[in-house]
Amino acid sequence: MAWVTCPHCGFTQIPAAECLKCHKRLERTEREATPGASGHAALPGPAASALPRPYLYLLGALALLVVSGVVLWSSRSSVAAPEEAAAAAPTPEPWALDLTGRWQARTATTIAGPPSRPALREVFLETDRSGNIVAAGVTLTDPGRGGAAAGYLTVPDGQRRVREAAEALAATPRASLSVDFIPFAAWVPHRDRVWRALEGQQRNPSETSYLLVESIEPDYLVQAGLNASGFLSYLYLARPYASGRGTDVLSKVIHPGPDSALRGFRNVVWDLSGAADFVGLQVPATISEPGGTTDRIVLTRQR
Repeated sequence: MAWVTCPHCGFTQIPAAECLKCHKRLERTEREATPGASGHAALPGPAASALPRPYLYLLGALALLVVSGVVLWSSRSSVAAPEEAAAAAPTPEPWALDLTGRWQARTATTIAGPPSRPALREVFLETDRSGNIVAAGVTLTDPGRGGAAAGYLTVPDGQRRVREAAEALAATPRASLSVDFIPFAAWVPHRDRVWRALEGQQRNPSETSYLLVESIEPDYLVQAGLNASGFLSYLYLARPYASGRGTDVLSKVIHPGPDSALRGFRNVVWDLSGAADFVGLQVPATISEPGGTTDRIVLTRQR
């Protein structure tokens, strides 16, 4: 036990609140309050080096917290690379049915008389991957009378086609044009055709965005529509079916809607209407023009 000296009377005594001699309050000096300040070295031992128990608890808790943090960081770092690699891997697109192809069919029909006579209808649709109709056509073959046909398609170079046709027609009202997109039937005579503009021609060919042209021939009526947007259309009629020469006949039979697709379409060419059976990959449709008789027809994909 350390001794204390009263600063008032100099009496050395055991530690107490008051001096045992002068009964004045004892105030420990800084030298006395500091361990070993009395000049005597503190004895080594557990009591001198041990910290109070609350401090030991605090240090233990801090050490446990540090260890837990290191373990958690290590575990997260070990799985971070695979997770990042998995996230960087491209996600496969969901499976979807590719509807690209040409859908077509033909069926025998009867044209009312008198007398009634047999004929042949041929129908085709061309679609992109999503099933949107990008081309369509209908042909009626009437043996001995020729027949009628109409259709349309979309192309990427519509602006070029319109410009070249407009320039040729500006040079001469009757020009030989490159109208090579019309799939003429076998009953249409193969000949070099001369064309004239019915609609759309501008004085400045560069300002022309649409042209309706008609071939100049006595027996067949052939019309073609060229649009800078890439929409091309055509119509050809044998003499028994031809009417309205010199006027727009094409627009009356070509009218695809902006959302025409295999899932449902109506009157895309004449009155060709239908909707796809995606389970059987068939397109049941009906058509009554040209010819006047309503026929049911099922289109299947050929390519």
